[in-house]
Amino acid sequence: MNIKTFIVPEIVAYLKNVATLTEKVVVVSIIGKSAYNANLKVKSLCRMFSEDNISSRDHTIEGYYDPVDHIIYLHVHSLLDTDALIKHYDDIVKRCQEEGKNDDFLTVYNEIKSTFAQMLLVLFYVSHIVVLSHPSSSFDVNYIQYFKAIDQLRQKLSGQISDCLREIDGISLDWINNCRPCTPRLLFYFERCPKGVTNIKKLEHDIEDRIYHILRKIRIISSTNTSSLFAIPPNEEFVYMSEEEQVDRLGHAVRSLILGCQPGAMLQVEVPYCSQPDIGRSFKSFLQVHIQHARSKGFDDNVTSSRHSQQLPAYFELPSLQHWAEACEEVYKVVMKQETMASLSTDTRFSEQRCLKVLPLALARYQESVAIHYTRAAHEARLALALAFFAAQARGPLFHQYSAQLVADCTAYWETGRQSCEVASLTGNPCTLPKHSSDQEHCNTVRYIAVCDCGRKQGTRDDPYTPKQANFTFYNQLGKECTCHAAQRHFFPVFQPSIKEYTAATLTENDDTVLSDERGDLTPDLDRSLVRQASTTEYLPGMLTLSSPPGLLPCYSSWSLVYLGPSSLYSHNLGLSESHHPGFVNSTNYLLPWDVTVYSKGRTSWPQLSKHSSRGRRPRASNSMPQFTVKVFIGVEYECPRGHRFMLAAPDKVLRAAPGSIVKDTGHKIAESDMPLYFPCPCRQSKPLTAQLMRLHVVTPKSLVHCTLNPKVQPAQGAPIFVPSVEGPTVLSQSAYWVMRLPYAYVSDKESYPENISARLLSGVFGVSEVE
Repeated sequence: MNIKTFIVPEIVAYLKNVATLTEKVVVVSIIGKSAYNANLKVKSLCRMFSEDNISSRDHTIEGYYDPVDHIIYLHVHSLLDTDALIKHYDDIVKRCQEEGKNDDFLTVYNEIKSTFAQMLLVLFYVSHIVVLSHPSSSFDVNYIQYFKAIDQLRQKLSGQISDCLREIDGISLDWINNCRPCTPRLLFYFERCPKGVTNIKKLEHDIEDRIYHILRKIRIISSTNTSSLFAIPPNEEFVYMSEEEQVDRLGHAVRSLILGCQPGAMLQVEVPYCSQPDIGRSFKSFLQVHIQHARSKGFDDNVTSSRHSQQLPAYFELPSLQHWAEACEEVYKVVMKQETMASLSTDTRFSEQRCLKVLPLALARYQESVAIHYTRAAHEARLALALAFFAAQARGPLFHQYSAQLVADCTAYWETGRQSCEVASLTGNPCTLPKHSSDQEHCNTVRYIAVCDCGRKQGTRDDPYTPKQANFTFYNQLGKECTCHAAQRHFFPVFQPSIKEYTAATLTENDDTVLSDERGDLTPDLDRSLVRQASTTEYLPGMLTLSSPPGLLPCYSSWSLVYLGPSSLYSHNLGLSESHHPGFVNSTNYLLPWDVTVYSKGRTSWPQLSKHSSRGRRPRASNSMPQFTVKVFIGVEYECPRGHRFMLAAPDKVLRAAPGSIVKDTGHKIAESDMPLYFPCPCRQSKPLTAQLMRLHVVTPKSLVHCTLNPKVQPAQGAPIFVPSVEGPTVLSQSAYWVMRLPYAYVSDKESYPENISARLLSGVFGVSEVE
């Protein structure tokens, strides 16, 4: 038999197949939850409903009209049914991802409960009997929350429901005023019976008493049922406990098939389950009593007493099929368009109240003992503490929402006048001033101890933010306090403007021309007469390197070469005195003797270091050319941030003089090798500070030779080579003590180079040649 059902509110098309629409009908609704693999609620009654609706829609009110008994059965399919929830789980997850909601099921569960409650309210508006099905043997007290929320919404919508019912022709005035044909009677159905129960009637009566006591206690029902959401019959049974065994239908069919296929076995064909007659006690018979009561005299479930002896009977009406269908559609439209019912979101409301209580406490934890201005790292550290405090106290589905609000509040607190500038200095330390414009100078609390160009005056220097502060301004100011400011010095070529509005040159990749390392050559392929003259309108934006475009000079020199005095200022027995050269580590304040063989003929720009003689011995001439040996004292000085100074005897060795004796090392290794630009300071053993190569010391001999300096610094592997001048080696005067101060920071026109272990002072710095 093909049983046709309809979906509320799509009833109009279904009524076209009904012969008579004026018959008075009784409406029975089945609500509640179903267990896993149960599919339908109250199976003995709901066999006419299709299980396909479970997979087609997540929330559905399915209906069936019995034309013989003139009864309308309504069955609710919802995501509170376990099978429906499992089948629609993937769709729920996909919807949450598309809508960007939190990955918390409680957020979605609030919408599920709200939709379910709205569908219940529709049924309470249009039904005479409502059957509440339980998959277990105990009353689910969670329905109390649904009943309260539905009752509140019912009172709120009473005016709208009455207005929409007035537009339907033929509906009685009492129905319009009461918004429903009667106060529905609620029956309770339990699918399972506790094990070991012998007197089922006694159990049902005990449950009736408990349910009635609960509903009266919370005032869901009252003595006057006209104003109540539903009514409970005072003198009739309203609880049914099913004694049917829960059968796995698929397993039972498979077992029967296996037994029937055994040799000699006969397949027993039983009467279809839906066609089995009701034998003895059944829920269908239990329900039929209430249906007959509704059809004969209606429901009057008022509880009378001496004080209410004159109480009027309750309103009850059996509507025609046509009027009921039209009213059901209108009621469904009004109820289902309502927003989510906040009263059902218990978990969400608790989460919101808890989060709102903890949120200001977490924000106060963030603001506790906070500095006036602080960096992003300090902000993130404080934010982590605040979030940890919030996570320990906050709960519920709104945790992520208020956690994001805490992040936003803390970030807003930090950004409203409490941000530090955080621009990094050339040494990597952030600016501690409040966030300011680029026109204002940067500053931090880091201070270093350094010495002037000549090394005789110590002072405190601020952490530099520009190459000019690092390599020129500090030494120029400290030199004014020292005698080296007015001392004789060699001036390296710098930019000399010829106009007032000069600018920095704009360099491109094609402007980089690698200069030759050969003495006196400026370009690899150009003749000396074709060398470009220095520009007087544009200056080099960075420091001078061998790859800088020819003709561009920096505005200031980052190097200095100072004449300290005659060579007699240095005594190899005493070394550099502490009074004139403060800050040296004990026994490291010595220069190294370097014996250089010079040929009297020939023009050798650089000494043949591979043929140097050993100290104190004159090598035998390899030819008849006259030669002689000169002694030059050289030193490479390193300086740490605390002002400690020391010399190196080799690229990997600190110079140490034995007490009471002179230095036994020679200067051959430092003259022949690449020297590291950074070296651990010997001022302390554990976690030593990094010292930087800052000065080159040269004491020239009285002989008729020229000592030269030609430093080339490569601050990183593959970095450009920095030079003080592109004019070749600098010639030093005879019998003199010269000190060359190297740059503190190395900045090209493209980038600055921080401390790097591969940074080197390239070999070939020191040179000796005969005076022509």
